[in-house]
Amino acid sequence: MQKKYFFLGLLTGVLLSLSFPPYPFFLLAFVAFIPIFSVFLLVRRKWILLYIVFLIYHSATNWWISSWQKDSDPYLLVSGIVLAFVHPLFFMLPFVGLNIVSKRKNYRFALFLFPFFWTAFEWLHSLGDLAYPWLSVGYTQIYNHYWIQIADLGAVWLVSFLIVFANVLIFLAIDDYNRKGFSNLRYLIFNRFAFVFYFILIAPYIYGILRAKQFEPSNIQAHREKIRVGIIQPNINPWRKWETNAFDQILIHKKVQDSLLERYSDIDLVVWSETAITFLSLEVNANHNFSIFYDFLSKDSLSLLTGFADFYFLKPTDKKTFATKYFLDDTTKPYNTYNSILLLNPVGNNYQIYHKIRLTPFGEQIPFGEVFGFARDFLEWNVGISSWTKGKEQNLLNMNNGKRTTNIAPIICIESIYPDYCAEFVRKGAEIGVIITNDGWYDYTFGPIQHYLIATVRAIETRRFIVRCANTGISGVISPNGTTVVKAPQYQRVGIVVDVPKLNEMTIYTRFGDWLPYLSITISLFGIIFALLSKCRAEGQRK
Repeated sequence: MQKKYFFLGLLTGVLLSLSFPPYPFFLLAFVAFIPIFSVFLLVRRKWILLYIVFLIYHSATNWWISSWQKDSDPYLLVSGIVLAFVHPLFFMLPFVGLNIVSKRKNYRFALFLFPFFWTAFEWLHSLGDLAYPWLSVGYTQIYNHYWIQIADLGAVWLVSFLIVFANVLIFLAIDDYNRKGFSNLRYLIFNRFAFVFYFILIAPYIYGILRAKQFEPSNIQAHREKIRVGIIQPNINPWRKWETNAFDQILIHKKVQDSLLERYSDIDLVVWSETAITFLSLEVNANHNFSIFYDFLSKDSLSLLTGFADFYFLKPTDKKTFATKYFLDDTTKPYNTYNSILLLNPVGNNYQIYHKIRLTPFGEQIPFGEVFGFARDFLEWNVGISSWTKGKEQNLLNMNNGKRTTNIAPIICIESIYPDYCAEFVRKGAEIGVIITNDGWYDYTFGPIQHYLIATVRAIETRRFIVRCANTGISGVISPNGTTVVKAPQYQRVGIVVDVPKLNEMTIYTRFGDWLPYLSITISLFGIIFALLSKCRAEGQRK
């Protein structure tokens, strides 16, 4: 009997995996938790079961992290495998709350709290050096176009909450049906829990139809001020990127850009991919002499937004960090490097720089590096600059080419998976979002597709057009209702031009931020305390 229950519980991992994009079976998420709810208290080794459930979920959806290409760095291969075995442990945390409350109160009361436990967990998993909210359950509904429009109310957290709550309602409806011994199927379909479940399915869909129509690109294009954006997808081998002459790579971008300018003379902004400018010279990367770029920007009256490796040489009064390096091993020349976005405006030879703040764990920084400094040589990736310094200011970039202006939310790579981080740019006044990335490490896998699809949720949450430029793709423009306006073919050297409207509306989410996670944490804590006090009161009465 135990074995039968054990294998039934594993079905949760399978259903969650099949519901996560690019798999198209998003409706499975609404029943995915039911198997594990059914057997959680019946299986003796439930923690082993939970671990395997989420090992299945992670492995089936994030297997691509190890890259599995012939050029793959062994570090990336090993780190992906390690992550697959460690990451499932995090998903067990909401079930700790479920276990505590169910033992001290009752299982049904604990299940009502579980959506709050889950939402609190997902949000907490987006914080700190080990943050990795990539597998938030809300992303399973990316292909459920109208239903996911509710993300502008409470971000992906609200989507996750309602999915988990729907699972609880179905389970309780089935549980009522079984416990009361009904044989009439009508009771299962029309009981109290079923009606709330129908509301969860239908109400967001109605809301989504109205909001998606309001932010339909064709409706917005005709009534809003626009800037014309050229997106350059260079398709450079990422494994050879840092070994190749930096100026030659710039010429690749420039050649594609020139081909666009031959056809479109009125481009306002050109976007290059992440670290398109690697290391040219100290004059460019450290002293910020960008005269070689201003020459062609002024000629064409356009602004350039590009990935840039920024070097900062520390002053004697500056504090060194774990990521501080020494130029040519000279201990008198300490410097920090920043994965950055550089915006060059032709008006007054103005430039602005944004330093990436949310760094990729292990790929760009070693989590808690100040503590684990002794293991730096073992933990540091040996491709390009692997120990970047974390940026300090989440600043907007203001494009001004003399004809048009706009405030840009600069987002680099994995920063696009953090809802409130992207929403903060909108609170600061961003009118469009720009994501630059290099997903070429994961050619022909789910990785680039998932990364692009997650960006569509950021567009819905903030109701902003998002320009996305990726080294090998997926490059394109995403509308505020999550649809694709234009997309470049992957793994091709190509440029595309699109008119991008400027928006300034504030959504409920951009106004009030992570209100649902804060509420979930509060209710979770009170629920656990209430269950513990109830247990103590009951024991006191028995005495």
